[in-house]
Order: sequence, then C-alpha cells, then structure tokens
Amino acid sequence: MRTLFAVLAACALSTHASAQTLQARECLTAPEAEALLITVIPDALTEVSRTCAAQLPAGALLRTPERSFGQTYRDLADASWPATRRALAKMLPPDAAPMLDNDLARLMLISVAGPIVAKQVKPADCGPANRFLTMIAPLPPKNAAAAIVAALQIAGVDRKNGQKAPAIPICAFESK
Repeated sequence: MRTLFAVLAACALSTHASAQTLQARECLTAPEAEALLITVIPDALTEVSRTCAAQLPAGALLRTPERSFGQTYRDLADASWPATRRALAKMLPPDAAPMLDNDLARLMLISVAGPIVAKQVKPADCGPANRFLTMIAPLPPKNAAAAIVAALQIAGVDRKNGQKAPAIPICAFESK
C-alpha cells in the first residue's frame, strides 16, 4: 500500500519535483489524499489489470476492474478534481501550481499515473492486490479511498520513535 501511494504521488510529480521537494512541502490532508486516489484509481487499475491478466484466473476482479471501479470512480473523480488539484499544488513546486488551473493537468495526471503504477507491480503482487480490491469493491468509492488513506497513515508511523515516515506526504491522524 505504501508503494502504491508513493507511486501515485510520484506520477503527479514525475516531471516537476524531486523526492526532496515532496518531503519539504506540506502534507496532504486525508480528504486531499482520498481525492487524489479517486482521481487516479480507474486508470491505474486498468493498467495494472493488463499487467496481472496472465497471473489471475478469468473471474478475478483485477482482470476487469472497470466492472467494479471504472465508471463509479470516474464519475466521482470529476467532483474530486478541486481537492485533487489542492493536493497536487502542495506536492508541486510553487511555480508549477498555476499549471493545475486547466483540464490538461488532470489529463496528464491520469494518463501518466496508470503506467507508472503498473511498472511497480510485480507478478507476485497480483494475487494480493486482487484480494485487496475484492475486499474493498463493495464499499462506496469515498469509503474505499478513506480506508486506503487510513491504512497509509497507520503504516506511515515509525513505531520505534513515533515519527511519521517522510516518504508519503499524508498528514498524521489528528487527535480530537
């Protein structure tokens, strides 16, 4: 999961920012991270399904993710774009943020995200990824994205010294 989100974040930054920039900028709020996931999930899963098709049985969800994720997530991605844009603005250098004010930025993000994610998936990852997707498929997209972000927040805490690992820019849980 940590790798998946790091790759998704990296795709947004691939031409404009380095890993140091990612660490130096503000963290993403949970709603911003969720919006980013909702925006890239449909195309990323389509690409990963191509990578995993030969590794999974014919009825596997990951072989045809559009059945459970495709249009529902695409519709929600339209409404999520303003929050995704805010997330990307936090991750990009300040001088690149104005590029996010047009639809080309969204098209670039979704066209780059899928192939980058797919390159990170190894054949051994296909079975566990399919199992995970099968478990979250019944959830509404907002709940599924929130569950993924919460898992990333939990995984991002270094249990030895209580510090958040800097590789993924999601803000820690807020105490209330």
